[in-house]
Amino acid sequence: MSRLPTGLARLLSPGLVLNNELSQKIAAFEAMNIQRAELDRDISLLRKQQDDTEDRLAEDLAEEEFQNYLRGRQVMEHSYIIIKNICNQRLGCIVEKLAVKYRRILYLDTDIRKIKQSIESGIIAANEELTVAASM
Repeated sequence: MSRLPTGLARLLSPGLVLNNELSQKIAAFEAMNIQRAELDRDISLLRKQQDDTEDRLAEDLAEEEFQNYLRGRQVMEHSYIIIKNICNQRLGCIVEKLAVKYRRILYLDTDIRKIKQSIESGIIAANEELTVAASM
C-alpha cells in the first residue's frame, strides 16, 4: 500500500483493504505532492537567482555612477532609462518564470484538495462497507 498522509491514514479502519480505484487516487495524490515539492524548490532557486541578479545590477549601477563622478561626468536621465530597460530585461524573464510556477501551484493545490476529498470519501465508504460486512 502507498504511504498515506497522516490525516488519511487515521481514517482507515483496521483490516480495511483499499480497492484499486482508491489506490490509484492515492498514487496520484502522492505524485501531485511530489510535483508540488519540486515547484517549491524551483521557486526557491528562481528567487535566489532574482536576488543575485538584483544585487549584480545594483553593484553595476553603483560602479557606473562612481566612475562617472570620478571622470567628472554627470549622470544623465538617459543613463537611467537604459539601466531601467536592462533591469526589466534581466529580471523580466525571471519574474515570468516565477509567475508560471505560482500559477501551476494554484491549479495543483486545487487538484490536490479535490483528490484528497475524494480519497477521504472513498475511505469513509470503504469503512462503512467493512462495518456492514462485519456486522453480518
